Amino acid sequence: MSADTALMIVTWAALIILYLGLAATLREVRRLRAEVLALRTGGGPSAAPALKLPTLAYDGQAERVVLAADLGCPACDQAVMELVALAPGLEQPPILLTYEEPEVWGTAAQALTVTKDPAAWSQIAHLTPPVVLLVRPDGRVADLRLPVNGSAVTTALADWGLTIAPERV
Repeated sequence: MSADTALMIVTWAALIILYLGLAATLREVRRLRAEVLALRTGGGPSAAPALKLPTLAYDGQAERVVLAADLGCPACDQAVMELVALAPGLEQPPILLTYEEPEVWGTAAQALTVTKDPAAWSQIAHLTPPVVLLVRPDGRVADLRLPVNGSAVTTALADWGLTIAPERV
């Protein structure tokens, strides 16, 4: 076998492997989109089971805002700062869900209830933080959003009917 033939075989094998990897990645993205859509619409015949976070259940009537974030991402920092600014106007105190120790959140821990909950975190860990959840008192997730910046948190709250009058903040 000549060197040119061997190089051509190796090149085609590499291209096939890259194509299969791309196909697998696209399949996973499609599955995640379908799961997020199912969670947002309340499900359907092909929907994933409803997301429930029993450790976030509480006594109360109103739905609660939960922000899942970690310290490593800039979008999480923006979302946390936006929620800290909006927290005084919400009926239920918002929760900052994390896998980290509450002390590392500094001033955010004064305005938000920082909850280290590995069980709840593992249920949404496949989504890229930050994740804003609207949680019912029984722990069921009514809706979720994947904000890309702080203003997307305000938009999500407005979409959920939790718009805050400026005089309340």
